[in-house]
Amino acid sequence: MSERHGVVVGVDGSTDSDQALYWAAAEAVRRGTTLTVLTTYDVTTVPGSAGYGIGPDAMRDEATVVVGRAAERLAKAREECAGQVPEADDISWETVRGSAAGVLVEHSATSALLVVGRRGLNAFDRVVLGSVSAVLSARAKGPVAIVPFDPVAAATACPGDVVGAVWRVAAAVDFDDHLERVLDIAFEEAQHAGVPLLLVHALHSEFIAGPYAMDTAWVHEYAEEATARLHDELSRWEQKYPTVPTTIEMARGSIVDVLTRRLSRHDLVVVGGRPHAPILGRIFRSDADRLGRDVECPILVAHEQR
Repeated sequence: MSERHGVVVGVDGSTDSDQALYWAAAEAVRRGTTLTVLTTYDVTTVPGSAGYGIGPDAMRDEATVVVGRAAERLAKAREECAGQVPEADDISWETVRGSAAGVLVEHSATSALLVVGRRGLNAFDRVVLGSVSAVLSARAKGPVAIVPFDPVAAATACPGDVVGAVWRVAAAVDFDDHLERVLDIAFEEAQHAGVPLLLVHALHSEFIAGPYAMDTAWVHEYAEEATARLHDELSRWEQKYPTVPTTIEMARGSIVDVLTRRLSRHDLVVVGGRPHAPILGRIFRSDADRLGRDVECPILVAHEQR
């Protein structure tokens, strides 16, 4: 596979993937990079008499139609939503045979960012059937953005105005091996979008006993120490990104609950990513999987490029 450095978006012709397409186009503009629009097709063997079932040529033709419709949507958006779609010469189109999840996982290794839509499966469906976004959240080989369905954007004449806009970047920060990667991506995204950055560190209440535990001297001391440590960590990032306004916030509860209360549909939230089996993330509800399902704004899982 040839090396890529731009934004790659997976599309399948659904409304969810259309919105991911608009968001990815706006993200490519923000980054000043290229956009690759990719669809996949897989051929299922169906038992029966010769002539029944769908062959690879027909499946490829259907996938080509999906790409063609995506091209039409972006061409229209370029006319109606100025500055939110790359020029035609900066967009490439690919139709690849293989499972959507497998193909996109491999592309995530060489793209600056992979973008997909999020299907609205219920909890049981996600455990039993899974979803492409859940697989990428768990197994991607580079940063992946998951864009949820936005009903407001679906009703507007210019979806790019709604889907593509980022008003603030929020990042879940903890003192683990994700911290440097999360900060790097969060600052970069905030600078690309020209928006402020909110860094949230959550203090898990289950580690502190008693109804008034959050008012104890130990908790206040921890919060002060954590804030000071984050300021120390931020010093070199603020030198690198001096134009990004940054706020640090300490909050009680799980990071998922804390962020869910603070996020709006125009935020972009950045979380750390560690490879794991997708079904484990869905059963035990990893932070990335929970956010990817529950929040109404795009989530960027900061997987290490590998």
